[in-house]
Amino acid sequence: MTTQGSSEIRTETGKAFRVRKAQPQDAEIIRSMLVEAAQWMIASGIRQWNPDQFTPEEVLSYFKVRSLYLAFDGEVPAGMFTLQSTDPDYWGPLNDDGFYYLHRLTVSQPYRSQRLGAALVKWAVDKSRIDDKKGLRLDCRATNDKLNSYYQGLGFRRVGSSELNNSLYTLYQHHECG
Repeated sequence: MTTQGSSEIRTETGKAFRVRKAQPQDAEIIRSMLVEAAQWMIASGIRQWNPDQFTPEEVLSYFKVRSLYLAFDGEVPAGMFTLQSTDPDYWGPLNDDGFYYLHRLTVSQPYRSQRLGAALVKWAVDKSRIDDKKGLRLDCRATNDKLNSYYQGLGFRRVGSSELNNSLYTLYQHHECG
């Protein structure tokens, strides 16, 4: 795995994708992916994201406090996620700057059946190790049973919960971590 420039990942199905760090000029690609995912969530009855929250200004603001990563199938954007070194809003007293915190994991509709999300999470876990972090943490709404099961299936264990904006979140840490 190469974390400078771009690196190749392979899904369990054998499909290759290129992952690279996003730049502010990629903001519209990222915004479009997030809006698409939010619309799918609403259509699927999942209360997680709202398409209106992903304004151009909101997405550009991510670059100030997060590193954003894009996955490509050739030149086609296929997935994205963000990493940050602290996350006190969600983690409160459990926040630890020694971890990376993953947010906004998104896979475009044509790639959802190819296990790209799992490959991106594995890449982030590996990057945590390479960067000498204690590990990788993430969260999701406690009521999103499917996503909670998904993260547990990827080797994350529940380490707590947190309430933010009148919603309860489950906090996860990768099992190989701290």
